[in-house]
Amino acid sequence: MGTHNGYVVGPQLFHTGDIAWSDLTSGWSAFTNWTTYTSTTIETKTGAKGSPLRYQTSIIDLGSNQYVYPNIRIGCTGTARCVIEYHASSSDLSSKSTIGAYTSDNTSSGTYDEVYEVLDYKTPGYTDDDYTGFQARYVRVTVYVENFASSTTRGTPSIDSLVIEFKNDMDREDHFDIATSGLTGSAEARVLVPRNLSTLTGIQVTAHSEANKKLVPHIVSKANKTIRVLDANTFDTAAVDATVDVTITGLPNVEVFEDGKIGRTE
Repeated sequence: MGTHNGYVVGPQLFHTGDIAWSDLTSGWSAFTNWTTYTSTTIETKTGAKGSPLRYQTSIIDLGSNQYVYPNIRIGCTGTARCVIEYHASSSDLSSKSTIGAYTSDNTSSGTYDEVYEVLDYKTPGYTDDDYTGFQARYVRVTVYVENFASSTTRGTPSIDSLVIEFKNDMDREDHFDIATSGLTGSAEARVLVPRNLSTLTGIQVTAHSEANKKLVPHIVSKANKTIRVLDANTFDTAAVDATVDVTITGLPNVEVFEDGKIGRTE
């Protein structure tokens, strides 16, 4: 069951604002809008009283620790920011990693994080988007929607539709005749440069034969996309440069599209 700071009319979720009729000393005549903002908590940072509309899913159990990437479509009035929290084993997400942070701690009382530009003044896909694939079992999604009637007044944001998927289809890239000496890093950890993969799930390295050498390739770190090659003839642990063929599998690059969708790069 998700939580939110709004009210539902049909299929739409609207912001309740932060004041009710019962809070008004002068009664109904002063209550001019169902969504009324008075809070000044983030006014100095956003330019307007109030807070964004916020909807948070319950924690989603993917069933096992697996590689996934987000495929999320948000229909809204205003501009949405999608925050994804995840962890491999923390079922309550007390330990977590976060993608797309919008407030200081992603709680209902979290303060606006000025690192990010105020929504509703930028086209989706702006430069501080950092969405990518990841490895996790437990996931939670929070959607913030900002809607400004003017630079100093909030309008009425809504969430009209929300479709959340975490997909695990993989892509594959083959790279041939790579001279590791031309890659960045040291011989102990040469950095591969995939074309369209954000998160690697597998690396297969084959070293080309060289005279008087028995070359043994190693994966140093899938996360860091690094490999090395040892020469077994030398009985030495120091890595050497060589020519290799590499097959890489992994999750595709993810981006935010102008319509607000988050998904694999097309």
